Amino acid sequence: MSSQLGSSRDADGAESADSGPATSADELPPEEDAEPVATIVNAEAPEDSEPSASGEEPAEADDESGTELSEAFGEPEHPVSGVEPYVPSRVRLDEPGPPADVCRGALPAQRVQLPLRFASTKPEGVGHLSWSPDCRRMVFRVGSTLWVADGDGTSDLPFLTAQHGLNAPVWSLDSQWIAFSQGAIVDGERASHIYMILPNGLGLAQITRGNVLDQDPAWSPDEGSVVFARRLQVTENDGSIRFEHRIVVVDLSDGAEQVVSASTESLSAPSWSPDGAAIAYRIGDELRMVRLDDLSDSVLLDSVAGGRGSWSRDGSAIAAISEWTASRATVAVRSLQDPGTTEQYTIAVDGPAQTASDGPPTLRWSETGEHLLFHATDPRGSAWIYRLSVTQSGN
Repeated sequence: MSSQLGSSRDADGAESADSGPATSADELPPEEDAEPVATIVNAEAPEDSEPSASGEEPAEADDESGTELSEAFGEPEHPVSGVEPYVPSRVRLDEPGPPADVCRGALPAQRVQLPLRFASTKPEGVGHLSWSPDCRRMVFRVGSTLWVADGDGTSDLPFLTAQHGLNAPVWSLDSQWIAFSQGAIVDGERASHIYMILPNGLGLAQITRGNVLDQDPAWSPDEGSVVFARRLQVTENDGSIRFEHRIVVVDLSDGAEQVVSASTESLSAPSWSPDGAAIAYRIGDELRMVRLDDLSDSVLLDSVAGGRGSWSRDGSAIAAISEWTASRATVAVRSLQDPGTTEQYTIAVDGPAQTASDGPPTLRWSETGEHLLFHATDPRGSAWIYRLSVTQSGN
């Protein structure tokens, strides 16, 4: 796989809100030698059948009410550590349906309910929802389990579970792979690593390792690399310990890592530009961009409430949530062709139940660039898709 890593030097660290002085790139300790990505096994499912978590031949789903949910999706015992595929024994993983209009922006109203049949009955609620680029599938989290569904929200079922948190599932550009972060314990300390998996629960591969907190993965346009946010401890010469935050790119062909930004302030939520030349990320309440040819850094938006920056399809604009409350969401759209132009759009939301736990959602541009979409779960557990009309076209 090819890689677009840019220069090998680090970006200068920004001023810190934490204790201790900010650190420049020249003072950063070198990254430990990265291990190559684990060999991907069972990358293709057998024809006409799927393996079950118990090893039994899966059966067709039973449409009867009552005990159907508990029989089909009873929670398995969590593994002692790490993650494990969760393929329900009574549900066959069919081919995904056609591209869903709900994902492409063709909604009949500003708010449309997703028909999630099983996931919406779970008390933990639906979060971290992400559509595949071809709009044929979606992935989301319910508690400690990742679920997959067709792009319109139908045929939802769990496919991966873990003892520790699963977060930020995101699709590769060919809609074939899902990258995500998963919590772990390393040497008695809390850690988090990046994984990738096929949406049928096969091909699980660990991408990062070590005593680090790696989160918020995002795929490169050529699918040969993944960018993520890292938090790690750095030991000074005097023995004192400080925390450092980095935006890191990992080459999936050999596991080589490249730091493209570093700071003592929190860095999070990277997203790759469509041309592969830049990465947007959050530092505090700012959305910044680092260009990979020279690692120059610039501010795109300030007063960002959270979530990833979402690039328009041609890279001419970027959007982010600037306000996220129980009654409304405000979205800022920054033109990259006319850097001085930023538009604000507000839409009423129905008391999102996920505001406290997940924070603002990830935005998605419609195919025409005329709308922005996002997901929220209301206090009753119903999943909704919201649509904003924007005049800042992504075309």
